[in-house]
Amino acid sequence: MLVDVRAGEKSWADIYRLCIGFICPRPIALASTISREGKRNLAPYSFYNMVCANPPVVMISCGVNRNGGEKDTLVNVVDTREFAVATVTAAIAEPMARCGASLPWGESEFEFSGLTPTPARFIAPALVKESPINIECTLRETYKIGSGPGSSTVIFGEIVAIHVDDALLDGDQHIDASKLAAVGRLGGQAYANVERPYNLQIPDVGKR
Repeated sequence: MLVDVRAGEKSWADIYRLCIGFICPRPIALASTISREGKRNLAPYSFYNMVCANPPVVMISCGVNRNGGEKDTLVNVVDTREFAVATVTAAIAEPMARCGASLPWGESEFEFSGLTPTPARFIAPALVKESPINIECTLRETYKIGSGPGSSTVIFGEIVAIHVDDALLDGDQHIDASKLAAVGRLGGQAYANVERPYNLQIPDVGKR
């Protein structure tokens, strides 16, 4: 199959469904924000990654909501310039999925999902107690891509603090992937657990 995107052979939604089937597994950001009024919000995003090491910056791509407006996460981040991200593990996969439900404005996904908010060190949004890794971020900038259905706003956040369960660390103070049991998003409603990570060595061509 060849899809000529520029020719408009398929709709944006068809292209999206096709791409998320092979751009995977995608890490999931369980993003915690707080509104001006102090209402907590917790939402999962699989368009998420680290995009810079110095300074440490992550991005979350936030699409429009079902009504074509801005999602609560984006509204809150722009208003408060802060957000937290919890790493999704197998133990909290089902509560994470519940956080994707379209709740009324101001109703907390923490309560709906059964996850527990716990205070951050430097920002107002809460961390997720059940996650072994949480990061605290401040907003650097947002970048709008497209307009209307299917469009997104990319949120760039600078990491100001990282909370890691010591049980996940090896002797070099690195994350042991076999202990983390991270969850990745596939296409549709499919997810994948990282159960058996393995190592590959990148060749040192200078030693040939």
